[in-house]
Amino acid sequence: MMLWSLPVHRYMTSVPMLSPDDPLAKAVALARATRTSTLPVLENGRLVGVIAESDIARLMQGGNPHEQQYLSVAAAMTTEPLVVSPDTPTSQALQAMQAHGFSSLPVVTHDGEYLGMILRSDVLALTCDTVRPPLVGGMATPLGVYLTGGGVRAGAGNLGLFLTGVLLMALNLGALVLVYSGSRWLQDKTGIALYAMLVSPTATLLDWQDWVGMILRAMPIVLFLLFVRLSPIAGIHAAEHMTVHAIERGEPLEPEYVRRMPRVHPRCGTNLAAGAIIFLTLANLNTGIYRDVTLLVAFIATLLAWRPVGNFLQAVFTTRPPNERQVRNGIEAGKQLLRRYQMQGYRPVSLRERIWNMGILQIAAGMMSVWWLLDILGLGVW
Repeated sequence: MMLWSLPVHRYMTSVPMLSPDDPLAKAVALARATRTSTLPVLENGRLVGVIAESDIARLMQGGNPHEQQYLSVAAAMTTEPLVVSPDTPTSQALQAMQAHGFSSLPVVTHDGEYLGMILRSDVLALTCDTVRPPLVGGMATPLGVYLTGGGVRAGAGNLGLFLTGVLLMALNLGALVLVYSGSRWLQDKTGIALYAMLVSPTATLLDWQDWVGMILRAMPIVLFLLFVRLSPIAGIHAAEHMTVHAIERGEPLEPEYVRRMPRVHPRCGTNLAAGAIIFLTLANLNTGIYRDVTLLVAFIATLLAWRPVGNFLQAVFTTRPPNERQVRNGIEAGKQLLRRYQMQGYRPVSLRERIWNMGILQIAAGMMSVWWLLDILGLGVW
């Protein structure tokens, strides 16, 4: 279906509304604040007119502007404006705007109920592929890039998100097994109490054994990050970030443009994970300081360091330069997301739908399935 043949109600926008009794000064202020030249005038939910900047300017030229700014909107509004119905094709709406020199038109039902405005800039954006979600999120999955724009999704589906949870849990457990089993094996072979230092709580006054224990307890995180870096999902993760950057910056979704985008993204979940690691590590240090002071220090340090540390982890561990296939996979997901968003147009999205589209629940289900499987098989973590 051609986008221009779709009804205007899919691309309506909400602009400030006025009543006939509002002063002209309010109309001028709203038009300036919203960069909208025409505002609807409503009474009891029904459109009674529109007021444009040109209407106000024409009235102001006929007298003292300082006095006339207190006149009501009714004194300058157009009482029989050109309107379109919700089912009017966007192409016809554009033709009407061009024929009469308007930049927007009110959308009104057949019984006179006002619904919103259709802007010429929004209609023109359909032809340039620039109707884009205001905020785009994504995930890297073993099946490719997953993207969401709130009410729409594209790329790898629920299975891909579920497999991401399985992969992350498997890599995490693999790192834990290597560290705990390896330290126990070395302890048996060398007599050095590595495993004992690993599982022993940290003393108030730190000695060399406590430092070794803290290093060993950090090793599963380091190994996990190395596993992610060495796996194909790091390249997919980078392709996802680069595609999201291109969409949000209005760049064409073509390889030569997407490859210019950075691999680090400020809304990446790696940053949140970095913040959690910083806070939990500092909050659980047995330093002998009053507990509330320790938590305050951990909180302040997390606020200051979570994003720089997260960006570092993204650049070094959780992403790597994507190959050609991964870049094209991200571009395909991005184009699919834009097509679906353009076809859908605007619609309110419930909180439950937003949470589901984020993919966190599917990933959590994949992680828990691995844990449950090990529990059923009677296998310990180490």
